[in-house]
Amino acid sequence: MLHAAVVIPIVRYDEPQIVFVRRAAHLRRNPGQIGFPGGVIDPSDADAKAAALREFEEELGIPRNRVRIVDRLEDVVTLALSVTVMPYIGCLDPPLSYAFDPSETQSVHEVPLGALYEPGALHQGIEPVERSGVRYEVPSWLLDYDGIHVWGATARMLHGLVTRYRSAGELLDYLRAP
Repeated sequence: MLHAAVVIPIVRYDEPQIVFVRRAAHLRRNPGQIGFPGGVIDPSDADAKAAALREFEEELGIPRNRVRIVDRLEDVVTLALSVTVMPYIGCLDPPLSYAFDPSETQSVHEVPLGALYEPGALHQGIEPVERSGVRYEVPSWLLDYDGIHVWGATARMLHGLVTRYRSAGELLDYLRAP
C-alpha cells in the first residue's frame, strides 16, 4: 500500500479560506480532481509531514516555510487506489501569491472556511469509483461550492475536520494558539 500526505491549507484572511487544488488533467492519479496539495511520500522525504510540505510548495508555488502545521487528522484510505493519506492542517497568513506548477496543478481554489459549516454543505451522496476496471457506486461525503465538486478522500478529510472542530470559530481559535 502506498502512503501519501497532504496539507489542508487555511489562510487567515479576515474571512478565512481553505485552499484546494485542481489536479492537472494529464496526471495518472486523480486527473482533474479537486483535492489538497500533497502526494506520495518519497524515500527522500524525512517523514510524512516533510512530504506534505514538499508537495505543498510544488503544487502551490508557496515556500513551505510560509505554512505552519497545527494539527494532524486521522488517516484516510482512498477507495480506488488503496493509498493511505495522512492529512495535516496548515495555517497561512496573507498575502499569498500562487505560482503553481501547471504540470501538477490546473488551478487553485479558495473556499470560505465558514461555508464548510453551513447546514447541508458537507453531505452524503453516491459517487462512482473504478477499481481494476470495475465501476462501483459508493457512499461518499460531498461538498459543492461555487463550481467545485469535492468528493472521495478529500471530502472525508473535510468531514474529519468539521467533526474535530465543531464550528469555524472553534477551528480559528485553535489556529490562533501558539
